Amino acid sequence: MSDATNAQRNIAIVDKRPFFERVLCHGVQNGLIAPDVVDTMIADGAKGSVQIADYFGGSHLQTDLDNARRRMIHLVSLYLENSFGDDLTKAAESLRDNTFLSHSRGGNELLKQLHAMPESTLFGEGGGQPLKDFQDESTLAKPMSLAAYRNALKHRQANAATLAAARWFAQDMGVPHAQLDLTLADGVIRTAILMRMLKQQTCPTHQLFAQLLDRLRAESQTSGKVKSPRTLLDGVPEEHSDVARSIKREIEKHDAPLILDPTQTLEAVLDVFESCYFLREDGLEDLSRHDSLVSKEWHRLTQGKEDPYSRLTLFMCLAAGVKPKTSLTETEARALIRKVQENGFDELVVPQLIQTSAPFEIKQALLTLWKEEFFPEAQKYMQDDSDWDGKEALRFLKDNCNVTTKSAARKKA
Repeated sequence: MSDATNAQRNIAIVDKRPFFERVLCHGVQNGLIAPDVVDTMIADGAKGSVQIADYFGGSHLQTDLDNARRRMIHLVSLYLENSFGDDLTKAAESLRDNTFLSHSRGGNELLKQLHAMPESTLFGEGGGQPLKDFQDESTLAKPMSLAAYRNALKHRQANAATLAAARWFAQDMGVPHAQLDLTLADGVIRTAILMRMLKQQTCPTHQLFAQLLDRLRAESQTSGKVKSPRTLLDGVPEEHSDVARSIKREIEKHDAPLILDPTQTLEAVLDVFESCYFLREDGLEDLSRHDSLVSKEWHRLTQGKEDPYSRLTLFMCLAAGVKPKTSLTETEARALIRKVQENGFDELVVPQLIQTSAPFEIKQALLTLWKEEFFPEAQKYMQDDSDWDGKEALRFLKDNCNVTTKSAARKKA
């Protein structure tokens, strides 16, 4: 037999019909679904289409009804394929034994449960995309295939597991959950594991972290490895152990080489680590790197960074009521925007900080910048009701503050 003949025999037939249609045809052709069942499905489909069209827009236009029909078929297909896989017979038996509308509701429940899970590992991120928009996109604009659904489910389940583990580790280090707002869960776990390597029980401040890291670098560079005791994860609940082991491997793969690199200064290592570890902000620390006239509180908040972008980032965080930082990831910036859109600004906190803590020689200039220039613009962009997806607000933050993208952060690391 020739190679050409073999190639022809091996061509697979791709059935691009919705899964529901494949199941229905299989059921009818094999006598699993009787004609009266099909009639009932048609009646239920007509009723459900009107309900769905009314939910998303109107139930009177032909286009709305046609879109609703497509949405319903997609929801039924998603539910059947997720429940029965390639077993068309079992799927057909389900259509025979249960109502068409129950299958549609089943598909919708899959999407609602997926939407309820966290999109990221950022604490206090909020609901993200509204449920109705998510349903609209997933059933019509960009219909979610079973593979896409399962990938998204796996990703969001992992986020939920990481957040749960971080809450446990935060409590273990004595960190109140209220202090985790707009903090990445991965960083909390990373800190907890590194502290366990150092036999520390509490979450460190910036100053203590620098001291502990300096000690770890000296010990590790002498021995040639970052030691990890066998008892490192003792006491960690079983449901959090997989997440903890994964973060531990990240430390060993990415952080340990930097700790062991004698060509890197402590300041350079800290610059990388402080963006991916969670450090306590409360209490005054002596972070003085510049002018002695600057108060400890100002240094604590600015971390010695006196460029305009760092200052404005700090001011925005304070006014929005989130954890004060001099640099934000894009995810943190989006979360900040949502918080402002929901709760507005605290208009007094920044002027009060400048009056009580800023260096005398720049105090008046900072007050003028905030009150007369920057804050009015911030209100305009951050509280614009027409900017429903926050794109203009994010652009404003990127133009005026330190907002790092994922690619920039990876390049820096």
